Amino acid sequence: MENHVPPAGRPRLLLGWIGLTSAWVLAGAVFKLFWGTPALLPPLVRRVPFELGVTYNLAIGIELAIAAVALTRPRWGWLLLTALFVVFDVVLTTQIAAGATNCGCFGAKFSMRPEVMLGIDSVLLVVMLAQRPWKRLGPGLPPLVPIALAAVALALPWFLDRQVKQGEVVADGQPVRDAWQALEVEKWVGQDIWETPLGQPPLSKYLDVNQLPLDGLWVFWRATCDHCAAHLEHMETAETGQRLVTLVQLEERSDTLANRVVHRMPSGNFVKMATLPAAFTYVLQTPAELVLEGGKVVAAKEGVTPETGL
Repeated sequence: MENHVPPAGRPRLLLGWIGLTSAWVLAGAVFKLFWGTPALLPPLVRRVPFELGVTYNLAIGIELAIAAVALTRPRWGWLLLTALFVVFDVVLTTQIAAGATNCGCFGAKFSMRPEVMLGIDSVLLVVMLAQRPWKRLGPGLPPLVPIALAAVALALPWFLDRQVKQGEVVADGQPVRDAWQALEVEKWVGQDIWETPLGQPPLSKYLDVNQLPLDGLWVFWRATCDHCAAHLEHMETAETGQRLVTLVQLEERSDTLANRVVHRMPSGNFVKMATLPAAFTYVLQTPAELVLEGGKVVAAKEGVTPETGL
């Protein structure tokens, strides 16, 4: 007689693979929960219309909830895992296109290139779907169990919120380690520069906007950013003094002479240099630009190129 696995059966290989996939999601969520900050959010996720801290906790909570459901009721969980991994792959693809070197999937303690993460996630997803989970999974635990666990998982990031708050400063006035600052320049359009985070504490203690040109182009760049290198090299010949140019470097703790890729940029008496200290992690896709007129931001854009710059 031919062996036949009934539709309600629970093939061990499939259940084991769903367990492995859930553990992978769970590991990433735990790393982000305890060793990450909202500064690690990819640009695509940052566009969600919530405050960054809320978005970060919500992203962690969703991952925890999906893993909990998949482990207790796989017949629901494989669908949720599929949707989650499709979202992961879309986000990772945008990071690869932007030249990111760390996907931020495992917080600040462990760096992984988005290309590697995309490969791992895709293999986990394809192998799971190849086993036809829609035909081969039993019901799992009673529905109340995964629903209750999912609710607890969604709330957990707020109860265990150990993230450094934006711009948090200790008593001696020095920024705490891993403090972050959101520089959402595209939301600054129509504001005076003094109303933006650049003109407010704690950044105003390190960057005096009154000492910088209040007209012309401001460019934010990182020393290790390949896109910044290409953009600033283009500006070296494109910007010849028709307008004032302010180049604001976002310093990073990992900056060294060895990993610096920016070597050419505009120069002359129409160019002003400024820096923001590595004491903070900056949430901004560089290179970014804004145009000032009399101190008012009239245009701004993240992730510019020589073709799309302001």
